[in-house]
Amino acid sequence: MTRRPFPLAVPPGLQHHILDFHWDLERLHALDLPTTSLQVADLADHLDLPFWAYEGRPFQVTPHQVAAAPAVYQEQYARTLAADLRHPLDVVRRPDGRVTVLDGVHRLLRAELEGRTTVAVRVLPWSELDRIAVPV
Repeated sequence: MTRRPFPLAVPPGLQHHILDFHWDLERLHALDLPTTSLQVADLADHLDLPFWAYEGRPFQVTPHQVAAAPAVYQEQYARTLAADLRHPLDVVRRPDGRVTVLDGVHRLLRAELEGRTTVAVRVLPWSELDRIAVPV
């Protein structure tokens, strides 16, 4: 399958953490994937990456910055507090063993803020990425 390229210019520091193609969140959620748990600490590096938008610009703020200054980043902080931890995070395990969060960084931050040590995750195998890819 020829995949549609990722629609935004990704900062160099994020290129190893974001998939390089456009994928569909609804397709991901529709997959019947096994649920397991991972240590919050094993995913915590995601919380130091500027995934989130600020003032309408993508890739401006890290989840940890939001947690440290909730009055400044009110929108993202409110989304974090509203995140429902009954729903697992969706992740993919890369061939090198690293785990990338596809959906659920707000839930991950909430889990950390609540002092949880583990979080439920659904793991998409790397070999199955075409199932969520948007074709060209």
